[in-house]
Amino acid sequence: MQIVNINKVKPGDVLGKSLFNKKSELLLSSGYELTEDMINLMLSKGISFVYVMNELTKDINPEEVISSTVREITNQKMADTFAGVEKNLAFEKFAPENIKKQLEDNRKLKKIVNMPAVKKVVGEVLEDIVERQAMMFSGLQMKSTDGQDYEHAVDTTVISILISRQFRYDYSEMKILGSAAIVHDIGKMAFKELRNKPINEMTADEKMIIREHPIYSKMILEASDPEAYVEQAVVMQHHEMDNGRGYPAGLKGFGRPPTRERGKDAGFIHRYAEILAVANVYDNLISGTFDGETYPPDRAILKLVNGEAGVWNKAVVNALVRVVQCYPAGTTVRIKDNASKSFVGYRGVVAKVNEDEQSKPTVILIQNTMGAEITPKLVDFSAERYMTIELDM
Repeated sequence: MQIVNINKVKPGDVLGKSLFNKKSELLLSSGYELTEDMINLMLSKGISFVYVMNELTKDINPEEVISSTVREITNQKMADTFAGVEKNLAFEKFAPENIKKQLEDNRKLKKIVNMPAVKKVVGEVLEDIVERQAMMFSGLQMKSTDGQDYEHAVDTTVISILISRQFRYDYSEMKILGSAAIVHDIGKMAFKELRNKPINEMTADEKMIIREHPIYSKMILEASDPEAYVEQAVVMQHHEMDNGRGYPAGLKGFGRPPTRERGKDAGFIHRYAEILAVANVYDNLISGTFDGETYPPDRAILKLVNGEAGVWNKAVVNALVRVVQCYPAGTTVRIKDNASKSFVGYRGVVAKVNEDEQSKPTVILIQNTMGAEITPKLVDFSAERYMTIELDM
């Protein structure tokens, strides 16, 4: 299969993977020959990329961290959870200073999030990751704007778990981290008109409300699961930065990798929150909710490494680099440069990911430097001394 930008999909292309709406209802089934109406439907749902089947890429099977079944079940559970918060809480009418009081006084909070059910679905995600021995996340933005909120929660959870595996977290640690990650933005659900509004279009009060959403998330979680102390702390701190310039409390990082050996986190950002923060920012960068621009995986990671997207625990950022596939199997890339100067400027489809050096994958070359189609040629670039490629999606 090949991953194709929705703007490049043509009538007659065959859909490689089924598409579902936010209620997990089937929109389009795999194997269908796409029509102009079907493509317009996908565009209306804000879908950026789809899997397409063709003879050239029939043997390419893009890897998935979790199975389609587990993902759809998880998406549905979280869509229902978020819808419950959105339905029962509506704070646009309140001034920022009154929101906390309204939350404290709202008895419905105790019933608004079924945390046992949330933890159960996180356990299913975690078990699927472990069973599949997944170590890397396909970095390309595959979610739709139609389900952006809950899909962000699920993807951030998956990325957090994969990062934690780099630090040898045990099952119970990963489950606690995952349970916090999947509800980290639950406080935003009460602000339907604000949560997807560009920051530069917000009023001062609106910016304050959004900046305090970790507090609201923590309060909702505290009411729903009073004994989930660690999850509450992690949710509260997922926007705290290593240099103390994050929010809402301005905590600083511990200055060491987020392992249990470093000791207690009292007075510093919790180690789980350091992982969640990086996973959250990365997913925001590739989905366009960080600053309004949608970044490809390699540029998103570069912004994190260079400190252009905040100052985070360096060990966690380095772990993110190891778990994100910048050039997943099925994506189209352009060869920018390499030591042998072979096929520079050619375009092709990644057939096999090189997990040791992602910029040196195995590629099915399909176009020359002029963009003209050539007889497909499979080339393994792993032996190149140096090489740079870029997504051409």
